[in-house]
Amino acid sequence: MIVARAINEKEPDLLVGYETLNLIIKDLGGEVVTELPPADGIWTHDALELVDYDKHSPFGWDAYLGDQWIGSSEV
Repeated sequence: MIVARAINEKEPDLLVGYETLNLIIKDLGGEVVTELPPADGIWTHDALELVDYDKHSPFGWDAYLGDQWIGSSEV
């Protein structure tokens, strides 16, 4: 589940400041399985939520924009 989007005003928006970085998908062992650039030069919440993370790492994954964690199959 991608958790970058704040669901209330008390939570941080994990996308802010990382929008132009590559999306890095790692398996649960911490190995990078793929790195994807933002299609239009900038990631949006909607674009991140449309990525098929399970296709890239079917046995579990963690997602990052640069070093910013944005979600996991384990959430």
